[in-house]
Amino acid sequence: MAEGKHQAAHAEAHGIGRYIAIWLILLSLTVITVVTGKLTGNIFLAMAIAVTKATLVVLFFMHLYDEGGVNRLVFVVSVLFVLVLIIGVFGDLMARFKPALPNGGPLPYEETTEHHAPAE
Repeated sequence: MAEGKHQAAHAEAHGIGRYIAIWLILLSLTVITVVTGKLTGNIFLAMAIAVTKATLVVLFFMHLYDEGGVNRLVFVVSVLFVLVLIIGVFGDLMARFKPALPNGGPLPYEETTEHHAPAE
């Protein structure tokens, strides 16, 4: 019985205003992603916006914002793990031979016309 009262009080504390505000923020971030993708094509900016949107969804729509310590710890460790994976992938791509990558890899490839003669 006490658990039912706690759930009812928990549901009333949220209100629809917070969800509408987060939804509007998510919509505006989506528009920013589309506009910056067409103008610059910057993958790092797109990834930053995507991580921000995912964090908002997890915090507010999945109610992690209202939960306690262990759930937050799992979330933070997960985000750190994803960042390590992303840094590893982009680090690997940037260290490879650029002409061997499709479209020059994650960063624009600038082909130079300079040819160096072999040292004798």
